[in-house]
Amino acid sequence: MHRLPWWSLSLVLVLWPMPASGGVSDVHVAFDGARVEFRLDALVDAAADDVRAVVHDYERLDRVFPLVVASRQIEGGESGTERVFTLMRGCILFVCRELEHTIDIREVPGGWSSAVTVPDLSRVRRGQFSWLIEPGAGNPEHARIRIYGFFEPDFRVPRLLGASLVRMRILSELRDSVGNIERAAREHAAAADAPR
Repeated sequence: MHRLPWWSLSLVLVLWPMPASGGVSDVHVAFDGARVEFRLDALVDAAADDVRAVVHDYERLDRVFPLVVASRQIEGGESGTERVFTLMRGCILFVCRELEHTIDIREVPGGWSSAVTVPDLSRVRRGQFSWLIEPGAGNPEHARIRIYGFFEPDFRVPRLLGASLVRMRILSELRDSVGNIERAAREHAAAADAPR
């Protein structure tokens, strides 16, 4: 009987397609070893106002984004922006990285929000994200989330891991985020409806 090497199970767990919570209709990640680009289009079973509340709860981003282990709003930034610090941690196989990422967030026309990396306060050279949360077509109890963005960490990924492995891990994290957002938004709605 042929025995697989110990690391093959880890590789299968990272690459195995995760079931998408909510309705992820489009998710794409590109990674060339230095720059990550991504987009996500998903429908969640929660009202848009509740989804906005949890996505913009900057003190508790760890409950919706798996890579975030800590977050808080901090002083600074230009007028009309909110400055948010996040500490992110991710592991692929036996390689783990921590990444401080500070962003300035502002609302832009058309209901979009935009976040731009503050390089001096981050281990990210450049980054920008835009997202829109709106009612789902035909059902006000559903929300559609669209996110587009890129970032360039200030470290190189070890060659052993390879770009495709990193890309698959980020895809998995994005899918998990959709389920986490849906769950947190429904909890938010239930708490708001609870008798006081």
